[in-house]
Formats: sequence, C-alpha cells, structure tokens
Amino acid sequence: MPLARCSFCGKAANEVNFLIPSNSKDPTSPAICDKCVDIIKQGISETIRKKAANSGDALKKPHEIKAHLDQYVIGQDRAKRDVSLAIYNHYKRRQIVLQNRGELTIDVAGKPESVEVDKSNILLMGPTGSGKTHIARAVAKMLRVPFYVCDATKLTQAGYVGDDVESMLQGLISDADHDLERTEWGIIMIDEIDKLARKSGRGNSGYRDVTGEGVQQSLLKLIEGSLVSVPQGGIGARLDPSGARGVDCIDTKNILFIGAGSFAGIEEDVMKRLNKGYSIGFGGTDRKKFDDLDKTSIYSQVTEEDVLEFGMIPELVGRMPVLTTTLDLTEDEMVQVLTKPRNAILKQFRALFSMENIDLQFDEGACRAIAKEAKKRPTGARALRSIMESVLQTYAFDAPSDPTIAAIRITADVVDGKSKAVFIKRDSQMIA
Repeated sequence: MPLARCSFCGKAANEVNFLIPSNSKDPTSPAICDKCVDIIKQGISETIRKKAANSGDALKKPHEIKAHLDQYVIGQDRAKRDVSLAIYNHYKRRQIVLQNRGELTIDVAGKPESVEVDKSNILLMGPTGSGKTHIARAVAKMLRVPFYVCDATKLTQAGYVGDDVESMLQGLISDADHDLERTEWGIIMIDEIDKLARKSGRGNSGYRDVTGEGVQQSLLKLIEGSLVSVPQGGIGARLDPSGARGVDCIDTKNILFIGAGSFAGIEEDVMKRLNKGYSIGFGGTDRKKFDDLDKTSIYSQVTEEDVLEFGMIPELVGRMPVLTTTLDLTEDEMVQVLTKPRNAILKQFRALFSMENIDLQFDEGACRAIAKEAKKRPTGARALRSIMESVLQTYAFDAPSDPTIAAIRITADVVDGKSKAVFIKRDSQMIA
C-alpha cells in the first residue's frame, strides 16, 4: 500500500512529522502535512499584520481612549489622561513598526533623517482600590490586545523557589491564544511592583534580596526589550527533565509594561523632599504648609526622586518614563462607582437578581450609606462589593425560593442594620 502524501506539497508521510487527513476515518482522503500548516499559518498572520497596518481607524485618539475609560473608571482624570496618551503613542509606534519597519523619516535642517521611536512604559501609582488595575484592563479590552496581570510578590530571582520573571510571558501567550505575533504587542501589568523595593530604601545594599532588588534587576532586560525563550506548556515544562517540550522565542521590545502599586509610605519621602529647604528665622520657609497637605495632595506631587528614595532602582524607574498617580476616591465618587460605570457593582447585583425575576432596588440614601461605610475601610472601592455582599446575603439566599417576590427595596436603614428590606409581592402587597 503506497504511503499517504500531503495533497499540497506532495511529500510522503515518512518525509514529514505528521499528516492531517481531511477525514480521520478514511486514511486515503486528502491530507496536509505539518510543514504546509506552518506555511499557511505564517501567510495568514502576514495578511492580518498588513491589514492592521493599513487600517486607518485601528488607532483611537487620546480623547477617544479617555472617553472609553470614562465609561468604566470614575474620577482619576489625571491618570486616565496620562495613560490614554501613553497608549496612543505606543500603538502609533506600532503603525511605524508595521508600515515602516520601525523607523520614521523626518525633516532635519532640510535633510531627511530616519528616527526610531522607543516605547514608553508606565508606572502607575496610587492607593489600593483606586482603579489602577481597572484602568489597564479597560484599555486592553478596548484595544483587543492580549493582557496579563502579574503579581510581583510571586516573582523571585532565577534559581530560587517561586516564579521567574519570564513566567509572566507565559500568561500573556495564553491570553493571546498562543499567537506569538499578537503576544509581542500585548500589555503586561506588574501589580504590587512597590513590593519589590529594597527592604530599607535607597541606601540599602550588601545582602541578597531575592524577592526585591534581585527581581528588579531581572526585570530590566525584559522591560527594555530582549529575546526571551519561554517554555511551551507553562511552568511545568520548565521542570520537565526529558526536555521534550519546545520553547517559544518572544521579543519583548514591543510589549507595553505597566508597573502598578500603592507605594504605601512614600508620602514620608515626599514630605522629606518638600521640606528639604526648610529653615527658621527671618526669610525662612514655612514648613507647616507642607505638613498640612492631605494624602491626595501628596500623591499628586510624587516624582522619580521619591520613587528612588522609596527603594526602586534607577535602572527600572528609567525604563518606565510615564509616571502617573491615581488618588483616593471621594464619597461622591464612591457612589458613582457603585452606580454609573457600564459594569457598576449595583448593576451586576441587579442582573443576578433579575435571573430570579426579582427587581432589586436601591434608594439613593442606601447608595450613600454604602459609600460612607466604604470610605471608612482601607481597601478603597474594593470595599463596595464586600459591603454589598454583606447587605444582600440573606435576601440572595432566601428570595430565589419565594416565587411571589417581585422586587426588593434596599434603604439606608437596611445598610446600617436598623431595619429589614422591603419586599414587594407580585400581588402588589408590600411586606417589610
């Protein structure tokens, strides 16, 4: 019996790694070999690349990016403006790479000169629960690019127990459905990056810090741009002694990195810098005006010098030139977070109750009471869901078993624990 052959290139089964028949039950049906599949895949990727490069409406303007963020993130205008501009410039750079092979010709003193545009990674600072991750996730969703959030506290230097810095690329590859070309234009958010600070600040050195400064050093080449070999199949592949699994080679020079963290305690470094020129006597500067600054004002005045003093190494800070901050949410902004965004927490709970044909209603006073309680907690906007879960727990458990309930009304007294919710029955009788 003659050997099966590829219907495209004509090679026999023993000349290729494997053949894929068009009909698995009929070995004589037309087949394609793995090499032809690779060629077709490359052709499709190139077509998609050219289509993206020639698409005039593929890149939104900074105002449009911010308008999209406004639908998901309440407040934080400064951070949204800075991130929108950085994202716009980054993906404008993508057009340069795809259309002009990485260089753009400009006129310098009457002569054409080629300019290569470098990427600008972002360092996003701010209190916990102020919307840092939410901003990055909303941008990635709008751009339809691969996105991965890495917890920096899990990273260690190579050779120690924990995740190597290269492991974050595995998460990005997975989100890109293993499309390496899409992976190389994705976004990686390194959350809790402030936890990598030197243990005793800027001046600390002389001992091995495998989860702090050591990881910062490991991140340098990755963030700046380098070819990285990533084991296929996840972290387990790295431990495979047979070495049977292959590796993916990823160029990180076009991956946008967003470092995010609360940098708790940096306000002390800011205050120290602001008061550096303090003196007493005639003509002395007024120290009190700095000491009276609230936390919001302090965060808005953070500079690279403060980040270095906090314990981040200069090489890493220099690779994240876009420095911006989110601020503590006000009570009014908390109410808006609860009700206004497209994926607002209140809308999510209303959707869950609607599956039981129950209309979940919140009075304005109830939303205000939840916001007040959230402001008392240290977790920022994340406290809103926790409070909502606590308020609705009993009703969410009992209501699905009572088909006579048409609506549940939550008031401020319900949130404060002073009364129970109002039940509206399907026969229009109201029961407290």
